[in-house]
Amino acid sequence: MNEYLTLLSKREAKVVLGRKWVNLWLLVIVLIATFISIAFSNGSMSYLNEKMNDPFTNWVNIKKGYGQDKFEELRQALANSEIQQHYGYKDFQSDHYFSINVMGKNHNIRFMECRFFEQLNTEFMDAILSPDNVVAHAAIPTNQLSNATLGFIVTYDNLVKLGYSLDSIPAFLDYSAHSPGSDTLGFRTYEEKYVAAPMPILAVVRRLPENMDLIGSRYFYSQYLNDRTYPFDFNELTYSRNLYYWVDETISNFDDVVKTMAPDSIKHTLIVQRDEPTTMLQSWKTNGSWWVIYSNLTIPEEQRDWHISHDIAEKIAAHWDEINVKRIFKYHCSEYQPTQAPFLSVNFASLDSIRAFENYAKENFNVQIEMSQVNSKENFNAVSVMANILSWAMIVFSMICILMFIVNMLQSYFQKVKRNMGTFKAFGISSSELIGVYVLLLILIVAASIVSALAITWMVQLLLPIFGIMKDGTYNYLSIWSFKTLLAIVIMFIATIITVYQVMSHLLDRTPGDLIYDR
Repeated sequence: MNEYLTLLSKREAKVVLGRKWVNLWLLVIVLIATFISIAFSNGSMSYLNEKMNDPFTNWVNIKKGYGQDKFEELRQALANSEIQQHYGYKDFQSDHYFSINVMGKNHNIRFMECRFFEQLNTEFMDAILSPDNVVAHAAIPTNQLSNATLGFIVTYDNLVKLGYSLDSIPAFLDYSAHSPGSDTLGFRTYEEKYVAAPMPILAVVRRLPENMDLIGSRYFYSQYLNDRTYPFDFNELTYSRNLYYWVDETISNFDDVVKTMAPDSIKHTLIVQRDEPTTMLQSWKTNGSWWVIYSNLTIPEEQRDWHISHDIAEKIAAHWDEINVKRIFKYHCSEYQPTQAPFLSVNFASLDSIRAFENYAKENFNVQIEMSQVNSKENFNAVSVMANILSWAMIVFSMICILMFIVNMLQSYFQKVKRNMGTFKAFGISSSELIGVYVLLLILIVAASIVSALAITWMVQLLLPIFGIMKDGTYNYLSIWSFKTLLAIVIMFIATIITVYQVMSHLLDRTPGDLIYDR
């Protein structure tokens, strides 16, 4: 009997597959369409989930109004943990907004918009410095970020506009310090009133919230307003007399070369030694070294000649590119508290409560949140929900198509071979054995189709990035490997077994004679 079943399996497999395996190829095509639908659904949902959890999307900007709003009371209320839990925001902070002049590589001055954050060690900042947003790994480690830094985070597009390129990202960015008259102390002025004041670059990123050009710390903003020590005014003798340098790790003989640049009168007393880095001037290039240059002659500060320092600085600037060797200044910073910040940044965990939060701020504090922010975030949330529903609808529809194909294929096939079924039964082959043969055949055919369809879909998924077909230039449109794919495969096998059993059980309930003579 086993020999009959083996022969039956081989012969019936050819018939089930159809001429030139047409049924197999049709099933593969249907499965490819199914898996591409699932992969597209997975890719879209992955993209939406990324965007839904993206602080750039979940970040709400609140501006202080000029009416009777209770902005400060809202600021205090946001610190309440119960309010935070109720409306689902991760953190918040106070911000200042200001536009500053920045010098490019060729000393061209550009006007840039900057947001000054109260805190630089937040989840929002972690997201800004995430690997997918940072350009060429140019970012200070987040555990080294300090609220007492003078540094900036700048977008790569603006860095290019300043004359820099991907392979020449500097450690410092020149802030245009308003210092008219400082040329009398040896500083080179631009437009007769600006001096290049190096500020550390904390990171270079692809994008910043609200299309800002720069992000800085509130510490810089407070020192910009500091009228006690005027740290960014270069009409200061100590700035002109003192020589401090940041030196890239690629420069190995800095001290020896500098000593040859000193005038003969102080060459034997010149000291070039490493200095301790200061937190407020720490840049993304943490592997650079800091140097101080001075004479060990006992000369009072007020009697030191700034001309000597200026001459050495000019020679150093001519010898090394400022990308590798940069003169810096230990700015005369001091404690200074600016006025209350006119902006609040609220970083939400999700967008579900954004409308409720907007109503809370308006009704309790008369603080208006720009409706375009609320509407766009609500719309984004609605799109995410609809996409999830459509995702499952596509999968269900694809599964129904496959089942209909299998049912129609079996019914059409069994109508043609029902006389053979009757003959098999007449020779003593039981209905359960016949069902078992056809279940095995269909499972093998479905398995082969699934493997082929998965391989083709995966190949398409791999080829899309090669041809540059990506969402936002980053996200793949397809993502085949997921729980949904596994679930669909399991359902296909179960549905195939049930379909074969139901169709054949109904057919084999008839006697051999009825099947042979079509009674």
